[in-house]
Amino acid sequence: MKTVFGLLLLLLTPPVWGQNNDTNASKNLRQYYSGKFGYYHPDPKLNNGLLFGVDGITEFVKYDFCLSGAVDFYQKQTFNFFTAPEPDVSRQALILLPLHANIGYKLFEVSDADTRMFIGGGGGYYFYFYSVEYNESSSSGGLFPVITLTPKSETKNGGNLFGTAYARMLIGKIFIEPRFYFASPVEEKIGSYAYTINPSGFAVTLGFQY
Repeated sequence: MKTVFGLLLLLLTPPVWGQNNDTNASKNLRQYYSGKFGYYHPDPKLNNGLLFGVDGITEFVKYDFCLSGAVDFYQKQTFNFFTAPEPDVSRQALILLPLHANIGYKLFEVSDADTRMFIGGGGGYYFYFYSVEYNESSSSGGLFPVITLTPKSETKNGGNLFGTAYARMLIGKIFIEPRFYFASPVEEKIGSYAYTINPSGFAVTLGFQY
């Protein structure tokens, strides 16, 4: 985990210190940061929705490849990742934060149109934060049992490793990026109810790179 965080910190910070007047460095490196948003389709149990992300990029001009560190953000309230039997949920919220490092290769460049295409992949660790309010039923037994509902609330958090593959078409400062996520699921319980979080899926995002 320390290695992952260290690498992400290193890759996300170049745009800050990379904006200098070193002529030699500018011939060899291009350093950017970018923000993006778009459609995310994870495992059907998590439901699809809107994904946001930021990243820092270092492009090695002479070698046609780049390194990047990124963090994505996904939040959802309408989903059902429980296996039967399911709780009587009154309110819930899930936040996913995938952190990842990537390496990309420049597939082609059209200089006259200021257009470049990168493909690549990487990996990292995703974190999830889950909170839920639900009603738990209980029976008094006897000939005429009385069923009562007890409101409960719980929070859970955790995460796991994942891999990713992407393509980025950059036109000027605007890009479109399809990306696939290949995640290791997490199986947990809320009370006696089991659930599975699986962020595996794909996203298509539009962004601005500076």
